Amino acid sequence: MGQYEFLDKINYPEDLRSLGVDDLPIVCNEIRDFLIDTLSGVGGHFASNLGVVELTVAIHYVFNTPTDRLIWDVGHQTYPHKILTGRKNLLKTVRKFNGISGFPKREESPYDTYNTGHAGTSISQLLGEAVSRDLLGKDYNCLAVIGDASIATGMALEAMNHGGHIAPNCLVILNDNYMSISKNVGSISNYLNNIISSHIYNKWKRLYYTFLKWLPLIGPALKVFSKKMERSFKYAFTPGGLFEDLGFVYIGPVNGHDVSKLVKMLTKIKDLDGPILLHVISQKGKGYIHAENDPIKYHGVTPFDRLNGNMVTKEGHISYSNLVGEVLIHLTQKSPKIVAITPAMIEGSGLNKYSQKFPKNIFDVGIAEQHSVAFAASLLGGGAIPFMCIYSTFMTRALDQMVHDVSLMNLPVRFVIDRAGCVGPDGETHQGLFDLGFLCTLPSMYILSPSNAQYLIESLFFMENFNDGPISVRFPKDSEMIKNIDFNNYKTLTPGKSVVVSKGDDITLLAIGSMVSIAIKVSDKLKESGITCTVIDLLWIRPLDLETINKEISETKHFAILDESYLDSGASGYILNRISPKLLNRFLKTFSFPPQPILHGERVEVLHYFKLDEEGISSELLSLISMT
Repeated sequence: MGQYEFLDKINYPEDLRSLGVDDLPIVCNEIRDFLIDTLSGVGGHFASNLGVVELTVAIHYVFNTPTDRLIWDVGHQTYPHKILTGRKNLLKTVRKFNGISGFPKREESPYDTYNTGHAGTSISQLLGEAVSRDLLGKDYNCLAVIGDASIATGMALEAMNHGGHIAPNCLVILNDNYMSISKNVGSISNYLNNIISSHIYNKWKRLYYTFLKWLPLIGPALKVFSKKMERSFKYAFTPGGLFEDLGFVYIGPVNGHDVSKLVKMLTKIKDLDGPILLHVISQKGKGYIHAENDPIKYHGVTPFDRLNGNMVTKEGHISYSNLVGEVLIHLTQKSPKIVAITPAMIEGSGLNKYSQKFPKNIFDVGIAEQHSVAFAASLLGGGAIPFMCIYSTFMTRALDQMVHDVSLMNLPVRFVIDRAGCVGPDGETHQGLFDLGFLCTLPSMYILSPSNAQYLIESLFFMENFNDGPISVRFPKDSEMIKNIDFNNYKTLTPGKSVVVSKGDDITLLAIGSMVSIAIKVSDKLKESGITCTVIDLLWIRPLDLETINKEISETKHFAILDESYLDSGASGYILNRISPKLLNRFLKTFSFPPQPILHGERVEVLHYFKLDEEGISSELLSLISMT
């Protein structure tokens, strides 16, 4: 006999739909227990998945997925969805190399409508699905689940504005993790929701407005008056005025952890006409006390002890993200003009302690990357010193602002770019493999790519007083053993000055940031074959240390570039266009990622797969040298 009464028998939604509604609370408890048991052993996104169990069960119970189109925003809350759609036994491989993705992935399952990892895309996709359905005369439901942070993105609001205008039949489910409902408001809203979602109410409302339309003279005026009264009544008792103004029928808020009521509500509203927004209140970390008490800490977890919640950590290591936070605390203590800006990434960007120490100096603007960059640039007007802390993958959303509002005006915004290069388990939607390509093309942009914690500290110190234009420092998702951070023992960087790590006679390896450590290992490995290497830690991508680069290449027979970016969106083209033309015949290859989606898995596994570790690079170099 299996461990679970119902979950052991559920592999796909049709198995779930064979159960009675009274069985669903037990199913939810079993899914939650399965999540805690599995993720405590392998890690992954945690609190958000615990919070959406009942909603996921209710959706798959009521809707005929995958015929009905279900679209998830961001997607880090889809583990219960994966459990119910044929991937239950694969959850232990989530985010592992050759395992299932931590986000929706079309290649995995027909139940995953779109690959998703960034916020705010779902409502646009929902509208496209609904319009396409209607255009081709098909009959199925279209629904999207979006969180309270994502609904505030510009893209989501733009989509809702469009959706209210074209008014297709579709359902947006707003999963709200923050609001609480008093008993009085809850009871009133439940009563109103039963009325608003009633087919009889909606039928008579349509008939009433049709009747008014045909009344001579007073009909149009009565219609306007009636709609105003209806809206005023709903505004007084429900918080959905914004959505109503955008053209969506607002229903809610409803308890996101009462699966029976969710099933009843979804059943009633799934066939209503027009765009509907269902507001659901849920709790991140629901059912696991440690995650309930600290949902931010347990948003994404490493393996942890199920009983006490303690996570496995590297003893003595500090992440580069947290190191940035420590440096900014030190700098702000000296200069209160410093301001940190982040688009909904205080914890991820290592700014939690900073936000507690300097609450007036930090601005979490929400998932609004475009606004964050323009806002950071305008802070300079009053004399503030802005440090724009952002992930590489999310910075692509603000490219227009980096061009229009920063670079073209030569404004000295300090860009602190986290998660540059391969991000490992986070996978294809989060890879930081594009940023160098466009940073190198931005007018007046200075670019630092430190290879270790000490250079990262020195880069941030340099950026504080740099006012010659915009400047970026990019660094990987990594950590380093640091016993004590000594902010009084650092060197002042010289713009455009690289570091010669080692000298050799045969090959010059130009290494960028995280690839420097690999270049050193490649050098050691090639030495076993009698080939010696000069390794250059570029440190500065812009300005480029051409004096050192040309000199060292001229003293060796060959050179190669190691860049943890996509081949066509890294720094290689920028570098090759500036190296002395007479030295280009010594160029062997740029070692970087091919233009294809990069698998999720540990960084060392991904690099090995693409032959970007010391074994792959040294073997390729030996082969290339043998052909010259």
